[in-house]
Amino acid sequence: MSNPSMERVLIKGAYILSQDPEVGEFIGDVLVVGDRISNVSRDLVDPDATVINGSGHALLPGFIDTHRHAWQGALRGLDPSWTYAQYRNHVQIGLGPHLDPEDVRIGNLAADLMALEAGVTTVRDESHIMNSPAHADAAIAAHWESGIRSVFAYGWPSTEAESWQFGSVRPHPADIRRIRETVLSDDTARVTLAAMIRGPELSTMEIATQDIRLARDLDLQMSMHVGLGEWGIQQAAIRRLNESGLLQSDMLFIHACTSTDEELRMLAHHGAQVSVASSIEAFMPGLGQPATNRMLAAGLQPSLSLDVETSAAGDLFGAMRAALVYQQLTRAGAGGLMERGLSSLPTFDSRDLLAFATINGARACGIDHKTGSITPGKAADLIMIRLTDTNLQPATDVAATIVTAAHSGNVTYVMVDGNVVKSGGVLLQGHAISELASESRDRIYRRAGLSKPGRHDPAVPFFLKSGN
Repeated sequence: MSNPSMERVLIKGAYILSQDPEVGEFIGDVLVVGDRISNVSRDLVDPDATVINGSGHALLPGFIDTHRHAWQGALRGLDPSWTYAQYRNHVQIGLGPHLDPEDVRIGNLAADLMALEAGVTTVRDESHIMNSPAHADAAIAAHWESGIRSVFAYGWPSTEAESWQFGSVRPHPADIRRIRETVLSDDTARVTLAAMIRGPELSTMEIATQDIRLARDLDLQMSMHVGLGEWGIQQAAIRRLNESGLLQSDMLFIHACTSTDEELRMLAHHGAQVSVASSIEAFMPGLGQPATNRMLAAGLQPSLSLDVETSAAGDLFGAMRAALVYQQLTRAGAGGLMERGLSSLPTFDSRDLLAFATINGARACGIDHKTGSITPGKAADLIMIRLTDTNLQPATDVAATIVTAAHSGNVTYVMVDGNVVKSGGVLLQGHAISELASESRDRIYRRAGLSKPGRHDPAVPFFLKSGN
């Protein structure tokens, strides 16, 4: 980042939603010294600090997206009506082999800037575009460049994509060891390493065991996609991991839409984490529906994630609303395959959703000691939302107002690790990312020999194309 951190920053008079029960929720002040939160209280005074007026704003820890395939950042908005099979055929199988390292850098940068714009200060990048070591290096470079906090979850290639999923017998790419030893060896840094493995649902039990041992040998938290539609029911991945003695607290399970209630209780028993991609699960037939309420009933603390920007907006406001909408639909009797007797399950409200998007996300990424709450000593990852904007007035209940109505345009101030990346509602990033992203997208489609989705007049340049 070109923008240096201010040495001392005092945010005054904001409505603080700290996500720390010992700090609480109140109108007050936050002092940042360097890259750390120094104090949270009322009526703070620091004559050496740069003062930021927080009056009329909510102040929260930055949102944490626990599962985003960031390489698709220049492929956003392709088609929200795709099924999972259509998405996979078009994007992973059809386009994935045709990204070069520069396309990955641009995609990741576009995804990160979109996230920061919307108050997402941490993204767990589930990167299954590891087509070569250069692709991995480019993805990581973009996270450093954007200024976001990232947990980079090293996955598998999108070349020969069908051979890497659903019964794959290929072991995890060995290049992850190079990244761990020479590129992302510092677990205290802003960009850190994790392992995105396939687990027994996308590979075999033998390969899953081998991949899990690799991740633990490298001392990495790992994630895996489970409970994917009917396939997830057949594979019972969590049960098989539990029976094999492999289930531990260093695991993050993504989706778990069709994982059974018993399997979810197994995760809670072992201290494992879960990520709900509520927007995509609600939009994309073939995955199953959000399991948020069942997770709560099992004793889990759900986190939220975006998943893919090809079919959903790249912010967590939409994810919070999608989770809430699905809960209310199921309470009205419109639940899916796994929801039976929801009236007996715990429900969640606006404050719970803000926790899902902040402190629960930090736990899911294994970084709750660093971020996720406005707690003295933690990293200064902070966002302010302007409550006086027309769509949020009169903010009777601040948490409910944010969850029901806020969007990225209401986010006026974003700080990551003490660095201000958005101020006055303007993202402080000099890249012409629209032009870079549109050029990258066009190159990818040209190489793939595919037509872009949507109906377009061939005589009219594609929207956002260079020169428009």
